[in-house]
Amino acid sequence: MTPRDHDAAVDLGRALPEFFNDQGIAEMTADIPKERGAVAEIDGELAGFVTWTADENMGHIGWIAVSAHHHREGIGRRLIEVVENAAIAAGAPFLQVETLGESVDYEPYDRTRSFYRGVGFEDFKSEMLDNPGMPEMLTLRKRL
Repeated sequence: MTPRDHDAAVDLGRALPEFFNDQGIAEMTADIPKERGAVAEIDGELAGFVTWTADENMGHIGWIAVSAHHHREGIGRRLIEVVENAAIAAGAPFLQVETLGESVDYEPYDRTRSFYRGVGFEDFKSEMLDNPGMPEMLTLRKRL
């Protein structure tokens, strides 16, 4: 991901309001320039992106999004593979991601949790938060 991809990634997040509220977009805008990233393009258009950090202790997915027009095409899976390879290269034994927890009955995030579990992540911990945008944070972890 290059600096010119940052705005396009945030725009993609804005195009997915069922996943990213205003607070999420603000956090995404602040985080993306500080994290490593990769993009998926189809016909010159941004189809998806992922950001992450990784060191010898842990790989961590910051943000991931795939255009609604390209859901269920394997783009998210390939982006996760990029992060897994980077985390392995950094010596990380695990890859971790946080998402909206199960206590919130919301179909888009049912799909999100199903996606992560489908690519090998397992529930690691759940934490109730004082945050209306994310009242429960579920941490999922994958051994690399």
